[in-house]
Amino acid sequence: MSCFKAIAFILASLTLPQAALAAHLGTLGPTYPVGEDSALDMIMQKLRDKEKSGELKKIEEAAKRRALHSITTIPPLAGLTTVTTRSQRLIDPSVTYKKAVTTETGQIVIPAGTTINPLDIMPLSKRLVFFDGRDAEQREAVRRLVKQYARGIKPILVGGSWLDLSKAWKTQVYVDQRGTLVERFGIHAVPTIIRQQGKALLLEEIPARELR
Repeated sequence: MSCFKAIAFILASLTLPQAALAAHLGTLGPTYPVGEDSALDMIMQKLRDKEKSGELKKIEEAAKRRALHSITTIPPLAGLTTVTTRSQRLIDPSVTYKKAVTTETGQIVIPAGTTINPLDIMPLSKRLVFFDGRDAEQREAVRRLVKQYARGIKPILVGGSWLDLSKAWKTQVYVDQRGTLVERFGIHAVPTIIRQQGKALLLEEIPARELR
């Protein structure tokens, strides 16, 4: 069934209940042929015209591009600026549990007041690089890092297309779509690099031109 027949069938079906309930009330006067096209005929004709002209195909392709763009490109995270001068600070990732963590049966797994450093359980083996993929200077600087350090770098986008960069760099580019990591680490500007230093995390804000 073509798209036109399908649309015609659906629209025509919507009128069936009203037609089935209609009663013959007699003739009130002389009748005349309908001089105007029905709404359905007008819609179908417009669709046929758009299909012949190629406009319908263009509309479909534009819709596909918009859908793909929304999936592969993230909007920039609000509040982030571009790094202009170097700075750094240490982050203690330790977590203190105010309440005990228990199993479904009530067995205590982590007592209340316990402090745990995640780095004791799972060290951070790669450097995390947060950057804005829409900025050509940042994009090129991170590309050089990825090429130089290969598996030692995890590039994380805060804006731009992860798909385009993943294809161009032949490596996975990650996304902080909802800003979860940015908020957790207190990142205010990019590019920012986070790496492990002892039992802490070292956060470095580095201008793109100085990324090495």
